[in-house]
Amino acid sequence: MRSFRSLFALLVLAWPCFLTAQEVEYIDISNVRLRTELRNPPAPPADCKEGTCIGSGSGGLSVSDGAPDQRDPHALGVYLLHVAPTEIRPAEPFEAEFKVLNTGRVPIEVPVYPHLSDLQPSDESVAFSYLSISLVISGEGDPEGQGQNVPALGFVELYGSREHDGSIMELRPGEWVRVKATVKLRTWPLEPIFARLRGSFWLRKNTFRPQSGGAFTEVQNLYPNATPTPSIPVHLLSPAPPGNPKQ
Repeated sequence: MRSFRSLFALLVLAWPCFLTAQEVEYIDISNVRLRTELRNPPAPPADCKEGTCIGSGSGGLSVSDGAPDQRDPHALGVYLLHVAPTEIRPAEPFEAEFKVLNTGRVPIEVPVYPHLSDLQPSDESVAFSYLSISLVISGEGDPEGQGQNVPALGFVELYGSREHDGSIMELRPGEWVRVKATVKLRTWPLEPIFARLRGSFWLRKNTFRPQSGGAFTEVQNLYPNATPTPSIPVHLLSPAPPGNPKQ
């Protein structure tokens, strides 16, 4: 009887999540040309004296870091649902589909807009803040093989700003968005290998500060708890040698 009561209590607590467990948005950017360039005021003319010119222009990046807190009720799980083809030549793009699921106990905001350029104010000298999420694909060894680390990494980014309606979505516990995108691995193994690919994420708050001839970006890494997700098997092929046909 006690075990039945315990099971009933767990079902009562979990019931709200069952009611809201649903896909709330499908985003297909697999054939979209992404606009991510940001503008800044032009640099003033170079100061030239006796044949020597001193130009001006500045740029930089500041990153503030932290760490996950297991007591944080916010959590995300990014599932890699499938890739096509499963035989991937690492230097070439492939299709991937992600499921971004709120696995936490409270609502969480997720950026869902593909074009960062559209979020910038019309005045190119004005600073602005935005959220970004990188949907990450990383490689790991096939458990049936040697289980070694696989240096394969690729990602696609989505953005959002509170100044642009619809670019940020609040996911309640159990809700998810599905994203179809074209991804290209930025690192890959030197030799062909049977491996597995897994989905994960980087969530960040960014502030872009334009300056004459450049810009400075402040990045704050955010750390909702990350729920582990399953990996899928693939065959990573060797890059095609320059000028040679694909094998």
